[in-house]
Amino acid sequence: MQGKVIGEGRTAEVLEYAEGTILKLYKDEVPESHVDLEYRISRLVHAQGVNTPQPHERVMEGERHGIVYQQIPGPSLLKLMDGKPWLILSCLRQMAALHYSLHQLEGVGEAGEQKQRLEHNIIAAPMLETGEKSQILSHLARLPDGKKLCHGDFHPDNILMDDKLWVIDWMTAVTGNPAADVARSVIMFRIGAMPERASLFTKAFIGFARQRMTAQYIRKYLKCSGLTRADIEPWILPVAAARLVEGLSIPEKELLVREIRKRLRALPREQ
Repeated sequence: MQGKVIGEGRTAEVLEYAEGTILKLYKDEVPESHVDLEYRISRLVHAQGVNTPQPHERVMEGERHGIVYQQIPGPSLLKLMDGKPWLILSCLRQMAALHYSLHQLEGVGEAGEQKQRLEHNIIAAPMLETGEKSQILSHLARLPDGKKLCHGDFHPDNILMDDKLWVIDWMTAVTGNPAADVARSVIMFRIGAMPERASLFTKAFIGFARQRMTAQYIRKYLKCSGLTRADIEPWILPVAAARLVEGLSIPEKELLVREIRKRLRALPREQ
């Protein structure tokens, strides 16, 4: 039933499937438990009314695990921005409003606890010294808990657009504080590398306009939520440290480490 590959990310390929559906086919290195978790969370958030493609069934294709989803005909927000860069700032404002709407929902039981996941990843993070990790963990412990639905990887390539916006890829979802979820998106805008499939023009434009883009996103989110920058900024340090466990390029990790050490130097001495 499966057809040609129409997309690919770090963990899975997306293929044509039966009419009105696609198959997200996970790569061999992705544990079965992670696929099961994404399927369960996708079903739960869809049941809550989130604009996310309906998960139809868990399948096996040979020895590979997959999930059959409702097909959304529109492009990703990243692809839209790539083809129409004059819409980037407008797209970011829409993205911020969508992010806020997710944060109005209570966390789902299947999702992990945000601070526990951050702590686990900080402990495992490469390129940081033991003392630095201890400082970051101590700082993290002081930050407020939360019980809201947090996507955990909210960026333009995980949003599809037809007549409305759709959120995809729930494997990283957690229950926690929305400010931490926003901090991760901010880090990706400020430091994150652009996907290889983005055009050279878009990479150059976003590289040049990062500060303005980040400001637009934060301004819209703060207006929707009533939060302040002071609510989000303390989360940058632990979220950046936790991101070091991901499959990033060495230059991107070096930028993160530079940002982490700058923020460590700014912490009050008692931390």
